[in-house]
Amino acid sequence: MAGNAVEVHELADGSVGTVEAVTKQQAVVLFAGDTITGGKQNRIINITMWLAATTTTRIPVSCLEAHRWDSGSHFSSGRKVDYALRARVNRSVGDQARAEAAMPGPSQRRSFRSDQGAVWSEISAKEQRAGSASPTAALHDLYARESDDLAAFSRAFPCPPGANGLAVGIGGKLVAVEVFDAPETLTAQWNRLVEGAASAHLDHRRAVAAGAVLPPNHRLPDPGALGRMLGRTSTALAGAVVSPSVGEGSDIRLAGIRVSGSALVRGDRVIHLELYRVEV
Repeated sequence: MAGNAVEVHELADGSVGTVEAVTKQQAVVLFAGDTITGGKQNRIINITMWLAATTTTRIPVSCLEAHRWDSGSHFSSGRKVDYALRARVNRSVGDQARAEAAMPGPSQRRSFRSDQGAVWSEISAKEQRAGSASPTAALHDLYARESDDLAAFSRAFPCPPGANGLAVGIGGKLVAVEVFDAPETLTAQWNRLVEGAASAHLDHRRAVAAGAVLPPNHRLPDPGALGRMLGRTSTALAGAVVSPSVGEGSDIRLAGIRVSGSALVRGDRVIHLELYRVEV
């Protein structure tokens, strides 16, 4: 959006769960977890999408503020949300996709909707843990108050040369794994991903302080955590729901023992894979 490759705006009649993306002279990838600010409400993009050049596409989103619905129409690009909220949206979209796949009939199209009520509930809980509230219950207002801490995390964690993915550990547990098609893609996304990890870490610390979750038994995930998550992911692929994505490519949704996630595949190339720990 900063390079004017895509414009995102509200539908003419307005819709909480859908906005419109108009691409210009090049294809554009929108990543799950990215946000758009402005319009009638700030939103999170629910799924990763490959949008061809010069197309107009309705894309699935969820609202990130509960008390604003004004006359705005166009959006600006916002930061990624934290990994905890991304995990919630990802699982919710996956649950919806599996429910739609079980319905009778030939259609393979998915709505890629999330549980909007659960998103608002999670934002409210984050505000309560932080001891502050936004007039419109806007998640970005909380993130703005964390900006100095987030900048310090970004300085402390530079992107490793040649890497094309990352694993996120919070509270002594591996909570997320994210992989991109090329190191250049990760490099471009890196600081935003670190912000998302840092916000989830700060919220987890506040949850421990409030007694909402138990304090961790150890500081770091154990050395076998990544291998176990990848093994569970491999097993879960047997029951994955594969559907045409919004835009080009296929959307893959998986759920297994202690793991859920999704991927966008275009041709034989995995554009983006995201995996999340599921507590039992």
